[in-house]
Amino acid sequence: MRTLPCLLFCCAGFGCSTAGPARPDAAAPATLYVAPDGDDANPGTRAAPLRSVGAAAARARAGATVRVAPGTYAENVKSTAPGSAAAPIRYLSDVKWGAKIVGSGTEAVWENHGRHVEIAGFDLSGSGRAGILNFASRVRMAGNHVHDLALSGGCTGNGGGGIVNADYTASDGEISGNVVHDIGTPGACPGVHGIYLSNLRGRIDNNIVYRASAWGIHLWHAADRVVIANNTVFANGSATVGGGIVAGTGDRPGGVVLSGTRIINNIVAFNPRASIRQYCYPGQACIGAGNVVANNVVYGNGIGIEMLVGKARGTIVADPGFVAFRADGSGNYQLQRGSPALKSGIAVAAPATDIDGVRRPRGAAVDIGAYQQR
Repeated sequence: MRTLPCLLFCCAGFGCSTAGPARPDAAAPATLYVAPDGDDANPGTRAAPLRSVGAAAARARAGATVRVAPGTYAENVKSTAPGSAAAPIRYLSDVKWGAKIVGSGTEAVWENHGRHVEIAGFDLSGSGRAGILNFASRVRMAGNHVHDLALSGGCTGNGGGGIVNADYTASDGEISGNVVHDIGTPGACPGVHGIYLSNLRGRIDNNIVYRASAWGIHLWHAADRVVIANNTVFANGSATVGGGIVAGTGDRPGGVVLSGTRIINNIVAFNPRASIRQYCYPGQACIGAGNVVANNVVYGNGIGIEMLVGKARGTIVADPGFVAFRADGSGNYQLQRGSPALKSGIAVAAPATDIDGVRRPRGAAVDIGAYQQR
């Protein structure tokens, strides 16, 4: 059974970026302001802001910061301008989750083609099959709330996801501190995931992912040397589709073997099917050397950890002890006193802070999951 179909946004879509870099206006200000009462004919100053994030993205140049005021923005954003290592382009919601971008149609709410870009603090929802669809290298997507994607185009071979790194030739992305949930309907579409990475290196850490149609966190295609650390992943998929975290390679571009990937310090709980799985298509050998699956709390899933190469170590099979677990996301996913996840993680490759910016570790060792106990 092909549990992981070819999940492409490929030239008609996923995996093949055809957009060239924008030609940003050299006279554009270093900081561009966007507000619900602005006008896209404005210069984008604090006193005369733009009305849409897309208009600001069209004007941005390397080193620019786009500051977006709280409010609802009914648009599908496309950002193409590149930053640089010394001068990234930063798209920032002034208030965390205060800038609400509501997309329409069947594709991405926000599509990015610019390298050295940060997208942080936004609330994204809408009718399409991707929340943030990134085709570039060295892009940081942090602290966003990506939720309630309706998949209005249906369940197709093109797949989808809440946050997606899609270009197989890109690398070094960071997906950190996001809350991603209700990406399609759990179990309805095997190609739709919470967080989906298909390229070289990168980090997926401190995220909370629940109620994705298939997998909470998914590595495939050209994934290699990725760190998946300190995430809290629950209630994804169904008894027959998806699960918590899956790592493998396959389909386009072909010939990639997953190696040097660390899946550490995650809480993977109450997923109806799988917990953590290494996966290749039958008859293929897509898992290489140097992969580590260690110090994860795995509880209440339909299936335990499944390894194709090597063995998981330091696994804790026990109730993680959330303050208040609710599968619909309305609970409190911090850890109670006495939780087996407290001080049970490993420091190597763990993020320096938790989802709320609390320093990690506090005390003797790293806590497992997205939260470090205060």
